[in-house]
Amino acid sequence: MAARAGRGPRGERGAQADRILAAARKSFAKRGYDGTSLRSVAQAANVDPTLVNYYFSNKMGLLKAALEPPDSFGGVIAEAAEAPLEKRGQAFVEAALRMWDDPATSEILRSIILTASHEPFAMQRLRAVFSALVLQVVSASLPDDEAELRADLVATQIVGLAMARYVWAIGRIATIPSEQVTRLIAPTVQHYLTGPLGDAVAETA
Repeated sequence: MAARAGRGPRGERGAQADRILAAARKSFAKRGYDGTSLRSVAQAANVDPTLVNYYFSNKMGLLKAALEPPDSFGGVIAEAAEAPLEKRGQAFVEAALRMWDDPATSEILRSIILTASHEPFAMQRLRAVFSALVLQVVSASLPDDEAELRADLVATQIVGLAMARYVWAIGRIATIPSEQVTRLIAPTVQHYLTGPLGDAVAETA
């Protein structure tokens, strides 16, 4: 977290910073960077406006903090990448669903995606985080020279699933149980991890 250590009781300080961040995420996602003011964030968080600058320095510092993924994000992906290769597709889907089904984590991820949809800096930051915590981890866990392409293909499924189910809430994919989603999506992810890519790779070479 980007909040400063220092003055004030630790518990109170953490709660105030968390409320500010929660309010900022909602505002950035809905109104964008230009439409968000530190005063409106402070009002929504029910704190003194000076505390926003105290914890986050300025509006850009607040945006950077709001774009940080949940603390568990990288660890969940890394743990899934350690599953046996023949079960890794299921592990990646289950990991994604577990994060998105957690209300606290889901709120952060959703706000990051929505903010990135209309803020270039946020999109740049999202790409960097996703590359470091997802694509590089997935590709590093694969044995062949198509590892990077396979990781990219896995990302199309995981990101597409998150957008359709949790952000846009499209059709039945938004309402069916997570266990059923895993059964439907995991075989495709597994194919991208271990199945033949064949002519598709040759055509792009």
